[in-house]
Amino acid sequence: MVLLVVVAGLACSSQSPNIGKFYKGRILHVSVAALERTDELRWTTSTRYPAQGAVDEPLYRITPQSAENELVLVRVKVENHTATSAIVNVDRDSAQLRDFFQGRYSPIDVGALAQDAEIPEKPSDRCNVPVNPEAPSDCVRFLWNAAYEETQPDGQIKVVQRAQELPKGTGLDGWMVFEVPRDTEFRSFRWGSGDTIIVDF
Repeated sequence: MVLLVVVAGLACSSQSPNIGKFYKGRILHVSVAALERTDELRWTTSTRYPAQGAVDEPLYRITPQSAENELVLVRVKVENHTATSAIVNVDRDSAQLRDFFQGRYSPIDVGALAQDAEIPEKPSDRCNVPVNPEAPSDCVRFLWNAAYEETQPDGQIKVVQRAQELPKGTGLDGWMVFEVPRDTEFRSFRWGSGDTIIVDF
């Protein structure tokens, strides 16, 4: 799903010299392109940004489930330059943020936690986080397995998630969202789907 992401109270955390560098595993290249912190994440699936007058478009939000936590957004690029095809399963087990005290944090399924939100009275107060900073009109996407409806033998409809295939020369570029204790300092990011790659901060 392609999303236009709106972050409230965004604070940049992309200070490590390893942010933006690619690290190579046996099959995949992985980069942490950005790391941001926020108390609230808002987004719309509309192609029209609400600040452009699209006041009737759906808007969604998530906030930390604990008042002592914050949301951390990690922009991840995963590319396959080696294998004919690579299977990437993007779920809670696909990545981890690790702190300096053996704390390990898994990404959350943004779609499952989304709540309806009202458009702020001052849209200009919100921050647009594009995939390409040089093209701020570009949309971004959350990295997660796509969900499909499948009819079971008994006729019931079941929603299933499927891993993504990356043919050689292709990749994924999007945001993963983590809920962590406020002001946590991170030691590394671990990618573990289709390959194992650790990015030290």
